[in-house]
Amino acid sequence: MYKVIPMTRLGLATYQGKLSNVYKQINRMLYKGEEVYRVQKKAKCATEQFPEGHFIYPGSFIVKGEAVLEGVKSDTLKDGMVHEAERLLLKSKIAFLDGMNCAPFCSEPFIQFFNAYGLKVDIISDQDVRSGILKDYEILIVPGGPDAGESYYEGLGELGFNEIKSFVEDGGLYLGSCAGSYFPLSAMKDTLAHDVWLNMLPVTDLSGLDYWRTGTGFVRVEIEDPGHPVTFGLAMGSPSTVDMIYWEGPAFEILHLENIQVIARYKDFIASGKELPSWSLENNPIAIEAMKWSNPLTKERFKKHLEGSPAIIEGTYGKGHMVLISPHAEFGDCGTEHAMADNTHYQLLMNSLYYLSGIKGE
Repeated sequence: MYKVIPMTRLGLATYQGKLSNVYKQINRMLYKGEEVYRVQKKAKCATEQFPEGHFIYPGSFIVKGEAVLEGVKSDTLKDGMVHEAERLLLKSKIAFLDGMNCAPFCSEPFIQFFNAYGLKVDIISDQDVRSGILKDYEILIVPGGPDAGESYYEGLGELGFNEIKSFVEDGGLYLGSCAGSYFPLSAMKDTLAHDVWLNMLPVTDLSGLDYWRTGTGFVRVEIEDPGHPVTFGLAMGSPSTVDMIYWEGPAFEILHLENIQVIARYKDFIASGKELPSWSLENNPIAIEAMKWSNPLTKERFKKHLEGSPAIIEGTYGKGHMVLISPHAEFGDCGTEHAMADNTHYQLLMNSLYYLSGIKGE
């Protein structure tokens, strides 16, 4: 007997009110090696509450009937395992780079996410990377920073760069946010960007290191592939949009599509310190700070530099795989009523870790 845990999106919320409670318990089960499955495609099945049949949507969890879950809305399946479900995996060896030039205002929200979702993540330094520590890990997370990724060079140097490139090339997994997503991009030779980026993917930002061109604000992102596992619980068909906090992240320019997939694109400008939102931001202090930033995004800048550009992409390098997020999922929602621990954008990060964990190496 199995239980289904619906993770359906309902407007800006989800069917499960306390997301952190659900994911913390699911992750605890995964770390123990217990069986957890995830629905990959919409499926209709009979349950105890709906014996006539009920739609179960992608991203919903399935656990064995004897599993003890507290404060979680679930239903008992009447017809066994849902045929559109797959075994869920979570890598246990995850490293988070908090180097010399990783800004605390970017790394601390990630640590809040790790704690809220019960994730076991080791924080590593530039020197750790230079010493070859990545050979002991399966996933590397690189957060945002104070610029377009160039500051990482100061702490990592050529040796650190080569360690990261070798890690991914040999089958390692990489999750980047904002500056951490600039970092693996490619630039033309004989440019400063080429010297300080990893030049791993056939993707660039045509503005190079001029991150100041855009600014900070709230933006609307349209999910291009609503069936992609990274978007589970956020996308309910096409079109589906998500409002996110943007802080001078890359406008990805795909040089060629081989080994690159666009997951979401920038669609609309929502608000900034130049055009303040009309709703309360009191539940998200980072959203409040975004409205105070000295370089506010404007509608004109959004249209010129971001509109239609990829906002979330995935790609491969050697045997490894990467998910790059230009806006800041770790900064939470744009000031909605949810507490930070239960904001829906943490799902985007958790989905990315689940997705990377499930990728089968060569």
